[in-house]
Amino acid sequence: MEDKVILKAKKVKAIFTDVDGVLTDGSMYYAEGMNEHFKVFSVYDGVGVKIANLCNIPVFFVSAKRSSLLHKRASELKVKECFDGIENKKETVLKVAEKYSFNLDEIAYIGDDLVDIQVLKIVGFPVAVKNAFDEVKKHAVYITERKGGEGALREVIEYIVKARGEWKTVLDYFGGF
Repeated sequence: MEDKVILKAKKVKAIFTDVDGVLTDGSMYYAEGMNEHFKVFSVYDGVGVKIANLCNIPVFFVSAKRSSLLHKRASELKVKECFDGIENKKETVLKVAEKYSFNLDEIAYIGDDLVDIQVLKIVGFPVAVKNAFDEVKKHAVYITERKGGEGALREVIEYIVKARGEWKTVLDYFGGF
């Protein structure tokens, strides 16, 4: 019998992720004269989004912070949609799910902080990164081995793709291992 976490991952048709603390390590870097902080993204997560796109799993970024850099990164990675300055992430996820006809049990959401709990409670595959706060981890069915900013999104994407039985397609695309 298959593990219940794998069964939940198998159903995933869309991945939504928080940004700061998941795609980044949660640090905010400022320098004199800068009007916006800068972010450090992992290339591993970038390849992960490419893998998701290859397997027709759209990825959505949902961030509470406004950031033009986030939109630039989302565009580079061909993320389906990027939302920033979002106070109510649950409302955004529900609207997007309706727009694209996703059932909530077909959605993965990756978070790390209290603002993410409202979404983790409603999706089929709730995920917390390794360095998420304990209260957040209580609402996850999967907790990553990697920390936010260190390839956690990639780890989740690989887990989902493998659960869906599509890993060979990925390996063939990247060189037929």
